[in-house]
Amino acid sequence: MVNRQLTDALVSAADRNWTGAVLARDKKTGSEASVYVYEGGIYSVEIDDYEPSFVSRLIAAGHIDAARLASVRPSLDRDSADLMVGRIVVDCGWISVDRLADYHREYLLAALGGVLDSRSLRVRESKNEVTSRWCILPARIEDLVAETEIRKIQLARASSALAGEGHAGSCVLRPLGSAAAVSNGSPELDAFMRATDGVRSVDEVAAMCGFTRAEAVFHASVLTTAGVVVLAAMPEPPKEVRALRVPEEFGRLTVRPGLPDPVAYRLPSPTLGSAEAGEVVPPRRTPRRSGAWAETVPLVRPNAPRRDLTTEVIPKPPAPD
Repeated sequence: MVNRQLTDALVSAADRNWTGAVLARDKKTGSEASVYVYEGGIYSVEIDDYEPSFVSRLIAAGHIDAARLASVRPSLDRDSADLMVGRIVVDCGWISVDRLADYHREYLLAALGGVLDSRSLRVRESKNEVTSRWCILPARIEDLVAETEIRKIQLARASSALAGEGHAGSCVLRPLGSAAAVSNGSPELDAFMRATDGVRSVDEVAAMCGFTRAEAVFHASVLTTAGVVVLAAMPEPPKEVRALRVPEEFGRLTVRPGLPDPVAYRLPSPTLGSAEAGEVVPPRRTPRRSGAWAETVPLVRPNAPRRDLTTEVIPKPPAPD
């Protein structure tokens, strides 16, 4: 069941070939989202208090390693690295524009699905408002809703296989062995496995690697089915956090910037590679909407949250003797 008020607003925007942002505020939690429309087609979704970790996502996908990160770090502004890195890796030839758009589309579907799942929204339009963040080519609302529904079914199946009736994002997995035989060369699956330590939840691993919950739950279900990891704990899902870990949480968590962070997690050191050696990285507040529209390549946006790039590389385990 999708939110009828929001879908009606988006269908109306499509019928009018309208350009602007449809702004949605969850009445219960206060979470806000902006669905950007260009001539009737949706091309980006932004959620307050959440920003995709694109540096981490590109590292997890194997497009950036430690050497490449070191070579582009002088070109990356610390305050907007996640917005700049897409254009840089395309210019360097490390990734195609189409692949970058695939990553943007995964985030858009996750975020749009989360917003459409909200039961009570206050919706309004902001004409001619544009963004350059996490864009895809404009797509029809009907097509995107159909994709989010298929994605929801697939996520429910994977979640059931992983956690039964429990909350899949809160699952804590403990590694039992190597994922080399399971991953079949998938860098994302390897990255998920390296970040799984028996302490972090699936959602926390997703945030660490730049995955959506759907991607993380899929990786977790593959590894558990193969017997490489086992369920170590299934705590209750968080009721209130300072920032969203995954875009699917829109409207489910009360977002209150400024509170002490109860879910800060540790990223591994690039040299030591252990959770104990990492530093605590607090969630960050994302300023809202700015920029000029672009198709798939993110442009620089000032005043984005500060990040420490030196904590982003997930080290590979040493090769066996």
